[in-house]
Amino acid sequence: MTFGLSFMRIVRHPEVPEELEAAVFWYEDRQPGLGGDFLGEYQATLSRILDEPERWRKTWGDNRKLNFHRFPYAIVYSVTADALYIKAVMHLRRRPFYWAQRKPPAK
Repeated sequence: MTFGLSFMRIVRHPEVPEELEAAVFWYEDRQPGLGGDFLGEYQATLSRILDEPERWRKTWGDNRKLNFHRFPYAIVYSVTADALYIKAVMHLRRRPFYWAQRKPPAK
């Protein structure tokens, strides 16, 4: 199954924006501009996923994960016929499966 960037609906778990914001603020607090770099890395990672959502290895059940290049974070997601469901923006060295109970919303 191949998806194109414009054909994929993105659904985020309600906690994903909070996870992303917390990481951006944490990095920005450490060094001005680093939070923006983190956000850019998130966007680049998401673009790679959207280009080929089924390319990346399944990690647990139907969940897939793609690591950021520069930061110790990953996007955890699953693919359905009509959407890409982002379950978490997770730190790779903290609570590895805290997101495991997050389910895609009912249609």
